[in-house]
Amino acid sequence: MKPLNILGIAGSLRGQSYSHAVLASLSDMLPAGSIFKLLDIGALPYYNQDLEAGQLPDSVKQARALAANADAVLLAVPEYNHGVPGVLKNSLDWLSRPFKASPMAGKPVFFVTQSEGGLGGVRAQYQLRETLSSMLCVLPPMPEMAITFVHQKVKDGKLSDDATLSFIGAQLNGFLAGL
Repeated sequence: MKPLNILGIAGSLRGQSYSHAVLASLSDMLPAGSIFKLLDIGALPYYNQDLEAGQLPDSVKQARALAANADAVLLAVPEYNHGVPGVLKNSLDWLSRPFKASPMAGKPVFFVTQSEGGLGGVRAQYQLRETLSSMLCVLPPMPEMAITFVHQKVKDGKLSDDATLSFIGAQLNGFLAGL
């Protein structure tokens, strides 16, 4: 496989979050020579359409440039209150603009959800899929990837469960082969 330019987005602000651990594991699975950059969603201001009319904040310009230059986007998302975290939704709102000409339009997106419970964030997946579809992202058909009991499957900042790594690795390889 050819080297790729990949943007990673963790749906959590916590530095040692499970989302960051999932992304660290996914980045290890990328083809040799690939470039992986992580978007700091905490650096983005609250979305405000008034800012679209004036000078955009530098953090928004940088986020949009990262998305525009990426061959694909990898998302790792926790489930908060049966949905996606507000800070992630805020980031996606910034990346969704300008409408129909955003840096995410036509961008292939691979996403994984996780939770400490037995559902692995599946309720957040539906919300995420709807948002990404409205952003005109490309969502290749694949099985839902929901990591259950994630707190038992992370060690030293990466996924440590062989079955989870094998399943997600196979799905990621299929996704990347389609790029």
